[in-house]
Parts: sequence; C-alpha cells; structure tokens
Amino acid sequence: MDLEDCSDMKENRSETVMMETQCPFCGKVFDYPMCTEIIIPGDSKLKKKVLNKTLFVPKCPHCNEEFKLKPKCMYRNETKREWFVVTDSKDGELENVMKGGDLKFNDVRAEENIVDFMKGLYTRRVVYNVDAFREKILLSEYNFDDRIIELMKFSLSGLIEKDSHTHVYRIFLEESSGNDMIFTAILGSHAPFEYATIKSDLSTYNQYRTKYLKKLGNPNEDEYITTDQEWAAKTGLLKDEDAGFVVPMQG
Repeated sequence: MDLEDCSDMKENRSETVMMETQCPFCGKVFDYPMCTEIIIPGDSKLKKKVLNKTLFVPKCPHCNEEFKLKPKCMYRNETKREWFVVTDSKDGELENVMKGGDLKFNDVRAEENIVDFMKGLYTRRVVYNVDAFREKILLSEYNFDDRIIELMKFSLSGLIEKDSHTHVYRIFLEESSGNDMIFTAILGSHAPFEYATIKSDLSTYNQYRTKYLKKLGNPNEDEYITTDQEWAAKTGLLKDEDAGFVVPMQG
C-alpha cells in the first residue's frame, strides 16, 4: 500500500493502525499501515481497493515481494445495513460479541470506540481470510444472497473434487459478468496450491435461489453470522441431490 492509500484513510472515517509485519519471503519485519475500518458511504476508494485486491497486499521494502496479509478489519455499509468483519482468530469470541449486539473497534485491533450496533438491524458476517472478505463485499455489490452462493460453491467443490481427485482448499466467486459467474478454486491440501477457474451460468444461481431461499430464514439472524462452506455442509440441504452444474474448468 502506498502513501495515497494512507491518505484515503485519513480523509474519510476509516481507522488505521501501524502493524509490525513479517515478510514470508525474506523474513524481515517492517511496519505496515493496516486499515481496520471501512464505512460506506464515505470509504468508496478503500472498498474499491478491497475489490481490486490491493488493500491488504503489501510489498516488502526489503525484497520487493508482495503477499497477502491476515487483516482484522470491519466493513460497515450503512445504506445496505451490512456489517462484515475479517479476523484471523477462529475461537468464536468475535461471533459471540456480534450476536450480543455491541462491538468495540478494539475487538479487531482498532480504536476504542463503541459502535451503536443494534442486533437484527444489520446483516452480520464474520470471515477468516481476505478472499472471503472481498467476496462478501462483492456479493453485496451484485445483490447476491451469500447463503445461496455458499450452497452453489459447496456443490461445485464436490464436482471439482470428483473430477480432479484433488481436495478443494478454498473456493470463491471472482466476478460475475453478463450471464457468467466466474469462480476461483484453490486446489490441494497444503502449499504449493494449484488454481482453477470455473464458470457457471447465472441461471444456476437463480435456480438455487428459487429452490433453497424459502428454506432459509432472515439473513440478519444469528445463525448466519458465519456463512461459509462449513455452514453449507451443516445445512444438509444439498445431501443426496444432483448439483446441477455444467463445469468447464480452465487451468
């Protein structure tokens, strides 16, 4: 992130803290200005940087290699009443705090300001990596229901694993253009991973939405705070059902 990125944070209501970051390539440590809060409307430039995959990807000043961080950041869209949090901790504490109705910025390593956060008024989500954080914001931009997308991804992962005999480590929507939905699948159980691009038709999303949305509750409810592949598996909605995908895989 360059100086222009930092000025974006200062001009708007977003928060930033200096974090000590270790480069995974050369092992050297440097300070990085971490954005810990993005508020919409107001922080549209920062949202664009998340979607463009540039906000949480620093370049090491020692070896010039770029890498993804494991950030702790809150995204709040006051227009759509959405609240997305990315954290690197899976201990469930943050999820419980969000269920309680109040969230402090220092819960995600930001300033000690208490958010007036009313339970039930926001669609709340907790994710654990940058790709998932970007995807939640992207799905909001497309007006896609993230629960339906997770069900699609769960089906798609099963087909990929059956076809390639390779574990799907992670899968996420990359973009949607026209009638095409383009997913990126990260294949393998550990690094180095392989990547595959998978296309599906928008009509598949509409079919899934028609079939499964009526079986789901209000997206603001607590049970959907962690809506991911584990959640999709636990629903049991896709058990013993035909996935219904045509999957042209591109390397």
